[in-house]
Amino acid sequence: MGLFDFFRKRKIKKEPEITADRVKNRANESAFSDRETRMTFLEGNCEIIAAADKQILESRKEYEVVTGYLSDIQKIDSVREEERAKINEAANKIINLNKERLAMQHTPPKITIAQRYAIEQDEEGVEKEIEKLKENEAYKALVEKDLKALERERDSLDDDIVECISKTDFNRKLLTFATVFIGIALILLIVARAVREADVTAVFAVIVAFGGLCAVYFFLVHRKMILAMKNSEAKMERAISLLNKTKIKYVNVTNVLDYNYEKYHVNDSNELKFNLNEYNRIVEEEKRFKKAEQLIDFYDNDLRSRLKTCGVNDVGIWIYQCEALVDAGEMVEVRHRLNVRRQKLRKAIDFNMQQKKSAVLALQSFAVKHREYEIEVKMVMERYGLTNQ
Repeated sequence: MGLFDFFRKRKIKKEPEITADRVKNRANESAFSDRETRMTFLEGNCEIIAAADKQILESRKEYEVVTGYLSDIQKIDSVREEERAKINEAANKIINLNKERLAMQHTPPKITIAQRYAIEQDEEGVEKEIEKLKENEAYKALVEKDLKALERERDSLDDDIVECISKTDFNRKLLTFATVFIGIALILLIVARAVREADVTAVFAVIVAFGGLCAVYFFLVHRKMILAMKNSEAKMERAISLLNKTKIKYVNVTNVLDYNYEKYHVNDSNELKFNLNEYNRIVEEEKRFKKAEQLIDFYDNDLRSRLKTCGVNDVGIWIYQCEALVDAGEMVEVRHRLNVRRQKLRKAIDFNMQQKKSAVLALQSFAVKHREYEIEVKMVMERYGLTNQ
């Protein structure tokens, strides 16, 4: 009866519904006894923190640059009317001279002024940026592929666990049926012996042997299902850990690509490459109009000087955005684009701060619950340079 009592207790503890979250919770504590699972968890969270710190640092630097541009706009808007009129005059001269120069060109430009300025800001580094964009686009495609594969693996493992539970329940029902059958058979034998005084020893032995075989069979089957479930739960924990890291990589590379697309006003690396080639063609063509450029240089210097006097830090940017100086609508558009860039950077910073916070909390929780692995935690954190976290 002890064996049957064991199955009945297991039935009482059965959960009404199996979900991925409950499977994960069951695996969390038991899986950490496995060193590979434990190291995967620790290294995964350390990688998340290190990657988040890098992204936060880069985003904050770029955030300061964009904020500086917005600060310059405020300074220009606050210039006195007389000085603003002189600034607008110089800007108008530059605009008109640029129009005349473009009219002399045989082929009209196939890129916008904003796209040209984005390339001109970092002319020497655009080619590297194109290669970096291509690598990130290829990496994003690879991460998407890995993400789908991990999601399939997670779903498959979840199905395996649910199937194990279903088989265990089915075997428990069979055991209950067999127990009832054996009990009824024994009662009938006892009654037959008492009423007719028949010799039921052989039948009794057969029923007892059958009951023993059922008990052994169901014990082995149950043990096999439990081992299979534990194995699947450990695999599920590793799959979920890898899936979470892959999702973070996907979000980060997507944020980086979106920001650079917005920065260069393109949709992909091929368009940026086309724009760079067009930019180089325009530059070569403009060299033939040096005389017109001399006049433009004169007004450029005049505009730079006046803007510098007004306290503008990056005066060079306005040489290529003269329209914004004389057209309030264009200035609004420039401010909007800068705000969009800053919002994307804030979003990236907030996302990585949250990921870092979650990873740090996960490590702290692990260290508190599993003090026996304190040396492993310190060793992994030191390897990633996170001793101060």
